[in-house]
Amino acid sequence: MKKSNNPLLYPLSWLYGLGVGLRNFLFNQGILKQQAYPIPLICVGNITVGGTGKTPHVELLISILRKQYRIAVISRGYKRKSRGLREVTLTSTAEEVGDEPKQIKQKYPEVRFIVDGNRRRAMRYLLALPEEERPEVVLLDDGFQHRYVQPSFSILLIDAQRELHDDELLPLGGLREPATARYRADCIILTKCPHDMPPIKLRIMQRNLDLYAHQEIFFSRIHYQQPRAVRTLLGEEGSPLPKDALVIALSGIASPGLFFSFLEERYELIDQLVYPDHHQFRRKDFVAISERWQELCEQHSGRFVYIVCTEKDAVRFTDSLGELPEVLVKQLYFLPIETQILYKPQEFREMICKAANSLPPSLQGLR
Repeated sequence: MKKSNNPLLYPLSWLYGLGVGLRNFLFNQGILKQQAYPIPLICVGNITVGGTGKTPHVELLISILRKQYRIAVISRGYKRKSRGLREVTLTSTAEEVGDEPKQIKQKYPEVRFIVDGNRRRAMRYLLALPEEERPEVVLLDDGFQHRYVQPSFSILLIDAQRELHDDELLPLGGLREPATARYRADCIILTKCPHDMPPIKLRIMQRNLDLYAHQEIFFSRIHYQQPRAVRTLLGEEGSPLPKDALVIALSGIASPGLFFSFLEERYELIDQLVYPDHHQFRRKDFVAISERWQELCEQHSGRFVYIVCTEKDAVRFTDSLGELPEVLVKQLYFLPIETQILYKPQEFREMICKAANSLPPSLQGLR
């Protein structure tokens, strides 16, 4: 989110900051109470609006811990149509539970996933499970501002392309909280770093954060894998995307720049279809997508035209593939994504494994 130059937003930003500051003060003084739970709880969040890569980082933590622990994830299920507490299943739709919970459940079906805006209620639900089903580690997705639940370890994600010192509080800028909120985190990850970022740039970003000695800092990057047919998410067969493919890029995520750049570097990109983050595709959208695809097929007669969407969009598409012509479904692909830690991946793994064995500070004497 770009910083606005509208002078009318300055007083609104000041009032917003006053409210956020008062809330944090009440938590810091113990007037608003945090609830601690006798289970390791790792929080992954941010203090900015827009995409910082929370879902790929939650998936990274799952990949590190899944062989040793029973894992549960709690998320509010952003943009879902249901209310209250819902447990995500393999048959849940994106409208019922949200696209990101469905995406994670499809990748890691053994992980118990709860969507609920009330994280304390979700924790009570998990702790009431039979002992053999009860999670051994809980990941709190997008929970940095949900201070009613006390984590045992907090990870703050910051987009390396949008450093905190260049931003302002909402609605003037994209900050949910003042930049000083970073000092609540145990670990900060600067995300979406270019793989060839100069070491001097990394040192400058680290210096700008001015962290405490006990805070860990890591750098991560997005790694795109080979495109896959969307129908493979439903267990069907799919062919690889040809290397010389004509591609329409389709995105419904907050920050699609890296996605478009990747496709442009590797394929012949002929159009971009851009939708808002977490967009729920409707019949009119599918009609427009189909018409645009047919129009470009006619312009490039004799060659196949493919649509490549983001992984999050593909999850939403799987609920409604019947809305698209069968011939288009065969040409519909997505770009799988994963997060890679730069420079110190083993240290990161060791830190996460240690966090998975730690209780919140107020309960650490119980172990």
